[in-house]
Amino acid sequence: MTRYEGYEGVFDMDMVNISASIMDARELAKIRSIIANLKIYDENPHMLTETYTNILCDENVAFILTKVSQDPIFRRQFPEFYEVNKYGENVINCQQNSPYHKYGVFKHILTTIEAVGNPQIPIGDWQKKVLKWTMLLHDIGKPYVKTISEEGRESFVGHDDKSVELAVGILNRFEFSDKEKQIILTLIKYHDKFLNEGEVTYDNMKFLANELSGSKELFYLLIDVKDSDAKAKSVEVYNKYKLTKNKYIEFINSYFTLASIETEELIDEVKEESSEFDDMSTTELDNLIDNIISRKKVKSVYQPVIDLQSCSVFGYEVFTRIKSNKKVEILELLNYAVETGKNERLQQALFINGIDEFEKIINKESNILFVNTDLVSYEKYINKPRLYDMMARNKIVVEFHNYEKQDLSKLQLIIQTIHEHSGLVALDQFGTGTLTIDDINFLDVDYIIPDMSLVRGIVNDIQKQKYINELVTFGLVNGVNILVVGVESKEELDILKKFGVKLVQGYYFYKPSDTIDMINNSINKLLNQSTDEKVY
Repeated sequence: MTRYEGYEGVFDMDMVNISASIMDARELAKIRSIIANLKIYDENPHMLTETYTNILCDENVAFILTKVSQDPIFRRQFPEFYEVNKYGENVINCQQNSPYHKYGVFKHILTTIEAVGNPQIPIGDWQKKVLKWTMLLHDIGKPYVKTISEEGRESFVGHDDKSVELAVGILNRFEFSDKEKQIILTLIKYHDKFLNEGEVTYDNMKFLANELSGSKELFYLLIDVKDSDAKAKSVEVYNKYKLTKNKYIEFINSYFTLASIETEELIDEVKEESSEFDDMSTTELDNLIDNIISRKKVKSVYQPVIDLQSCSVFGYEVFTRIKSNKKVEILELLNYAVETGKNERLQQALFINGIDEFEKIINKESNILFVNTDLVSYEKYINKPRLYDMMARNKIVVEFHNYEKQDLSKLQLIIQTIHEHSGLVALDQFGTGTLTIDDINFLDVDYIIPDMSLVRGIVNDIQKQKYINELVTFGLVNGVNILVVGVESKEELDILKKFGVKLVQGYYFYKPSDTIDMINNSINKLLNQSTDEKVY
């Protein structure tokens, strides 16, 4: 059989059960126009990529791509879809006769393209483009690796790696940035790995996080890919995957919070001459935790929150640094503290120490202090009477993270109690969980802090700009302060100022420091400078 022999005869028209006689004339005209453009742009990678991206993002993508795939121009531009295996199958007509699947390969691909694009974070055009192309290419290796046992059992072992191999050639023919290629190939590579609950271990998830450049945003995209893939399989597979998905979300809520702690709140200070890190023994972990509890190996550092309207320091956020001559895995440290019954005292030390040290600083331009904690730790470990006593002397804002929609009633009671003791409340990392803008109408919060991922790329991301604009509007209507963190460039700052953001924080202004410098005199100059140079 030749490469394309028998293609027209084996195409499964049941994928779109609409006869030409009753098709909407406008849809047919649209298909003809698309095919005409694909022919015109055949030698123009930029326009060809844009045209296919528009197809993939169309709400009627399954119908459009099914019709387009019947035209020779698609065969020319995606020859990998028509390579015939030893069973006479290609991507278009390859069957998946197994209890795990309900569609053939191509219909499965089309179904996943329709489903993808709804991660639990706001996304812009480039993320949507990456997700749609990922699903188009994620299973194209299946016909190439398909085997059928003597018992008739079909297997596609290694299809993810083969799909990556084929996708490299396709992406290189079209026009994608190196970053887009890397992300698409990584998502394809891991779309079918670690799908069972037992595989969602710390080591496996940390490995995935590293493969995804340590980006929480990309981790959410991977979950969306896995979710869309599972939805297009059997009901049993999807129900099983939902349990795994919950484990993924739990990991994100712990690891990426702790990852930010590792680089900001709990920064390991190592000896300069040390070039390699050894794992810590249990004895060393015990000693380190005891030192933290007794405050021998911790140091509080502060980063200013800037008021753009008054061009002055509005307040400070406190972080904690740990001194150690070995690399400290923060999640390992906290898990070990739980195992050894020291977690309560450890959390107390991390939370209270920064406030204690802040009270001792005389020369500061604000007495407002933002202190971060996750909801569970606050409930279980924080010494409330001592905290309330501190709130009576300072303007303390408790920043909560790791909260979800089911925590609404609990949160409101906590907020009410904090307010009764003269404290204030912020929802940190907002926009990445299940809590929405509509939900917080029920919460009497004082501050909303959008997740840092909503600032990354905001200059060129219309969707992120719209989201921040919606938050600012909500804040104005409801008397809630919006604090945007992670500002690193003048371009980001200018966008935020345009939307009326009042409070900002980030490396563009100042890195966390153990001393509080008087910087009000320099802020006005900084906010009006014409360069995009970072200032520390």
